[in-house]
Amino acid sequence: MTRHEYLDKILAKVTDVPTLPASVLHVMQMIEDPQCSAADLARVIQNDPGMAAKVLKLANSPFYGFRQKITSIPQAVTLLGFATLKNALLSAAVFDMFRISGTGFDMPALWKHSVATGTAAKLFAKRVRYPNSEKAFTAGLLHDIGKVMIARYLPSSLLTVVQTVHDKNVSIYDAEQHTIGLAHPSFGAWVIARWGLPTQLVEAVEYHHHPTRAKYAFDLAGIVYLANILTHRANIGNGGDLMIREVDPKVLEYFSINEATLYDLRDTLVSKRLEIEAFASIASSV
Repeated sequence: MTRHEYLDKILAKVTDVPTLPASVLHVMQMIEDPQCSAADLARVIQNDPGMAAKVLKLANSPFYGFRQKITSIPQAVTLLGFATLKNALLSAAVFDMFRISGTGFDMPALWKHSVATGTAAKLFAKRVRYPNSEKAFTAGLLHDIGKVMIARYLPSSLLTVVQTVHDKNVSIYDAEQHTIGLAHPSFGAWVIARWGLPTQLVEAVEYHHHPTRAKYAFDLAGIVYLANILTHRANIGNGGDLMIREVDPKVLEYFSINEATLYDLRDTLVSKRLEIEAFASIASSV
């Protein structure tokens, strides 16, 4: 049985797979349309009061650093830009879909870790001149969504995973493999593929612990892999364990960087801690 067949077997009884809201999907599709104007986008968002409120609240968070208060949707669309706006809406939508508690897992800390990894991925993408830093943010934001899938659909397994991490001092990835037979990257790739997100994002999520296994998106998977390590080193949020992660020298070689570059980016990430935590808090509450 292949890994994907085993995953399908595990999730065969899941009938309520979370889906992105139709309104968010519509806006994301508009953003990808080269014929779409800022006015068109603002008009659609304004017609959805809930979405408009989320956009304004997120746009005014310290994360984006605007000095003036943003008071209208057209202003928000213009200042944020299409790609950043898409990530803001995606953040709020994903956090809203997975409002779960009583799992034994610190969900607010995981959301902070996710936003921090997205931020680190964007920083790293700019450093290595990856052509789409906002796509890197998206991949980093979603990299651990599989942990939320496990929390939602396999809560008893998650409790065992958390206990194993605590008792044996192993990574959450290894504890998941031991307990479930698969780890969170497989669950994450499964759900975002069903959302219809691009193959590059699916691969980046699936292989963010082992980027050299990616067939089509090694560069994006490698960026998320390094961003995840940076976030752990910066100690922003919590991905489920406190293990120190070593960097695969092959990934460093591919990007022509060294540990000094990682330390520099980690310091930059640490300097954004308060803004990241504020954004995660706002996105999970709007």
